[in-house]
Formats: sequence, C-alpha cells, structure tokens
Amino acid sequence: MRISEETVEKVKKGTDITELVSSYIKLEKRGRNYVGLCPFHDEKTPSFSVSPDKQICHCFGCKKGGNVFQFYMEIENKSFAEAVRKLGKPLGIEIEAEEAQAPDSDMQLIRMHEYLTDLYHHILMHTNEGQQALDYLTGRGFSADIIRKEKIGIAPDMRDFTKNALSEKGYSMELAYQAGLISRNEENFSYYDRFSGRIMIPIRNHQGYIVGYTARSLDGREPKYLNTPETPIFQKRQLLYNLSDARKDIRKQDEVILMEGHLDVVKVKMTNVQNIVGLMGTALSEENIRTLNRLASNITFMFDGDEAGQNAQMSLGEQLLKSGANVYVISIPKGQDPDEFIEKRGADTFESLVKNERKHYIHFKADQLLEESLNNDMAFSTNLNVLADHLKFVKDEVAREKLLQHISDIYKIDKRSMESKVPAAAGSSSARTAPPGRQLPLRERKERYFLRAMVKDRELFREFQDDIDEEVLTTPDYYVIFKGLCAYFDNQDSFDISSFSQYIDGGLFSTVVELDNMLIHDDITREEINDYLEDLSGIRNSEKEKQSLYIQLQEAENDNDIELQARLAQKLNDLNVRYKR
Repeated sequence: MRISEETVEKVKKGTDITELVSSYIKLEKRGRNYVGLCPFHDEKTPSFSVSPDKQICHCFGCKKGGNVFQFYMEIENKSFAEAVRKLGKPLGIEIEAEEAQAPDSDMQLIRMHEYLTDLYHHILMHTNEGQQALDYLTGRGFSADIIRKEKIGIAPDMRDFTKNALSEKGYSMELAYQAGLISRNEENFSYYDRFSGRIMIPIRNHQGYIVGYTARSLDGREPKYLNTPETPIFQKRQLLYNLSDARKDIRKQDEVILMEGHLDVVKVKMTNVQNIVGLMGTALSEENIRTLNRLASNITFMFDGDEAGQNAQMSLGEQLLKSGANVYVISIPKGQDPDEFIEKRGADTFESLVKNERKHYIHFKADQLLEESLNNDMAFSTNLNVLADHLKFVKDEVAREKLLQHISDIYKIDKRSMESKVPAAAGSSSARTAPPGRQLPLRERKERYFLRAMVKDRELFREFQDDIDEEVLTTPDYYVIFKGLCAYFDNQDSFDISSFSQYIDGGLFSTVVELDNMLIHDDITREEINDYLEDLSGIRNSEKEKQSLYIQLQEAENDNDIELQARLAQKLNDLNVRYKR
C-alpha cells in the first residue's frame, strides 16, 4: 500500500525542519537561516544550513540535505515510508507500519519471525520445556526483565516443532525455508527444523523488525552459535545487532561501542551503557562501515579478551581508521568477555571501565606489536612504518601528537624520527570539492539559466518540455533534474524546492539548491524561453556542421587546395565564435 501524496504533504507541512534538525545538532541563527556542524561528516567549521523559509537543509561540504523526510531518512537510516510514519505520529497522522515498510513477500517472512519469536519466548518463560534454558540464563545473570524486553526464547529440542507450528498457521514450507527458519533434505526434499534445543536471540533490522536469530546451543553441540543463513530479509552485510535500540544513545554520545557476542550486548544493556551494537560475524562489510560512520564519528571496540578478539580488533580497527572514523579500544581482561566481566566485577566496575579505560586504536596497536618489535629488528622497522602510516588518518593534531609521543617512548626512538615517517595527512572527502568561484563553461551556464527559467513558470515548462532532450540539456545532471521536473509538475502547480527534493536522487540536491539560489528576473517570457531553446539547439546542430567541415577540410588538405582550406577554416572559426562553449 503506497502512502498517498496528500498524506505525505500533510506530514511535511506539519513538521518544522528547524525544530527537527535542532533535535540532533546545535543550530545558531545566521541571517534568515540557521547553521551548525554537519551531522553527516566531520568538520570544525559549520557548513550545514537550515532554511525555515524553504523548509530545507543543505551541507555545503558533503552536499547532503533535503526536506524533513530526507534529513530524517539519512540521520536515522530509515526508509521513506518509515520517515513519513515516524514524523506523522506526533501530528496524529497514523500510517500502518507494515503497509508502509516492506514488499508483501518480505512482510510474510517478517511475520513468520514475529510469530515464532512470541512462541519461543512463551515456551521459555511459561513451560516446563523452557525451564532448563531459563535457569541457564538466570544463572548467568540475565534478569527476567531483559529476557522479556529482548524476547529471548527457546526452540524445543524436536525435529519438526517449528515446521509444524508454521504449517498450522498456514505458512508454506518453501517460504519458511526461504526465511531460513527450517532446513531441507536435498535428496528427498523433506523439511525439518533448522533450530532445535537452542536459546533463540532475535535479531532486528535497523527498522526494528525481527529478521533472524542467533541461536545458542544448550547441550554443548556444535556449532555453539548458529545464525540465520542469508535470506531476502537477513543479510549480514547490512545488519548490526541492537542498532535499532542503540541509535539514540549513539547519536547522543557520538560514539558506538562494538562487541562480538550478542549475549554480551544483552548483558551490557542491563547497565547504564546503551550505545552498543554487535557484529554479525567476524568481519565488517562496506555497508556496515558506512552505517557506523553515519551514526557517530567515534567507534570503540570492546571485544573478548582472548587472542581471537585481540586479532579481530587489530584488523577491523584498521578498516575503520582508514574510513575516517576515530577508533578506540576498551580492553577486557585476558580470558574474559564483557558478559563475564560484569558477572565477576559488577555493573559499576564495568561502567567505570567504559568511562575511564579507552585507548586510541593506534595506541592499542603499538602496544600489541611491541614485544614482537623489540626482539626482531626487521619487525621493528616494519611495524613502525605501519604505525606511521596509520597516523596520517588521525585528523586531530593534539591526538596525533600524543600518539607520536607514546610510540616514541615505548619503542625508545627519537620523536622527530618517528614524526618524519608519517605521510601527509589523508584528505577528507569534503575537501574534494570544486574550488570556490570556479567559472562554468558558457554552454553549461546557458543550460543552467534556461533550466532555472523553466522552473519559474509551470505553464511555460509544459509548453516547451516536449522540445527538450539530452542534446539540449547536454549536462547530465541538468537533464536528470529536468526529468524529475516533468514528474513533479504532473502533481504540483508551482515549484517548491522542499517538495521537489523527493523527485530526485539525493546526490543532485546540492545542484538543485544552486539552481534555486540563482538570481533571475521574474517576468520570463515565452520569447525568452524560445530564444534559449533555439540557441541551445543551435549549439547542438553546430556540432554536426563542424564535423562536416572537418571532413571537407581534410579532403581539401589531401587535394592541396589552399584556397578551399582557408574558406573552410574561416567557417569553422565563425562557428566556434558563435557557439562558444
């Protein structure tokens, strides 16, 4: 079910963009607009602008922005339908989440998970079959409240329990197989339970829907943890455990704490530390990294205190450091994980650890490599070069200076020698913008003015739109914007940049802002539009004429016809002067 345009417009008009943005970042009034530090990239000078008049926001650094929906979608990592639903709720505009959120096929898979989650949880909390698993969890310090909140359950140790439960609810076995809830014998195509005799920890996607499980064995069978396989709704590269719950605390603290085990995350949620997410395995995908960098500028590892955990922090930390994040490590005592640490030392000690014992990733790595380096001259040189290369990704000068001092001290080398090894600082993406005041080619300036003029009058746009193609608007972005305007003016009588932003890809919004800010006189006439169209079309046609002249000129050169060469060269020159690009 598609949300109606009327409802979308009602929510947009009822949501003030200044109030929405100011709930995430500090804004200061500057003229008619407000400015603040961009929430989407790291910066020291405010470049994020909010226009109450136009009801849009825009970053002049990373170019992100849009209307209230696009801002909310980007900052909360939500779909458009979910943004409309969430922003509409305080306005009293109710939109069914299921109808707004996902295709029917995906929603069927999600409904199966929600049904089974409730069933597994009921068995754990209220039946004899669940008593052993409940005793195990409470014996490890998990409270009844957290078990209920997380809807942890138990899949009975039976071959066909889940299969029969789903069948009785009318779900097809093929669909349940696609959802990763049951397995299949490929020889006789018979179905059986994938999870049995396991504690079921539900995994939610970023929108809060249950899409899979981490299943822990109770009787020591291997694997100890069994996850849902890849399905249409469960794709590890796009998931981070507990993200839907942790997002607000992550935003508030500008830090996300990464953990290995999902039960570790559940245990930590019983403390005052709430900005925590769990990995879906031992790797970080590009999608995971983009999500983490959008959420916070500081990412802290708190992995298990065993060798595997330390090694994982070393490799994953390098990935995140190079992505532009500030990366830190909180070390758990050797042989423990966060869950065990809390059990043995208590929540207060754990909270103190999180508050006070955070090392920069490069500091942590320098310490880890020290023993190997001091006993091996080749490793000494190699490891110092690696650390020096990492330092170029540290944007804060004070932090980089402190790290240089620490490395120099523990490796017993002169600080200036270490400093000389550090390559030039890595540039930020926001620095890769066109230099200010760059003069656009004449052709592009004409196309831009022509497009801006068309925007001012819907009737003129309608009259001339059939005459415009990719050979009139040769700048690709302008033609894409033009196609968006065609769809926009099918539904709207006048141009409003806040509404129009929903008709184009977010990457083009910055260009639309520039167009909208162009100063242009109000009384655009039909004759003026037609003159521009003829001019731009003439430029297009002149290319064909020039190609013909080039061919004739080549033939004249081959024939050694000097007089003809001169006449053709003059024609080419006249064309270039007339249609200067």
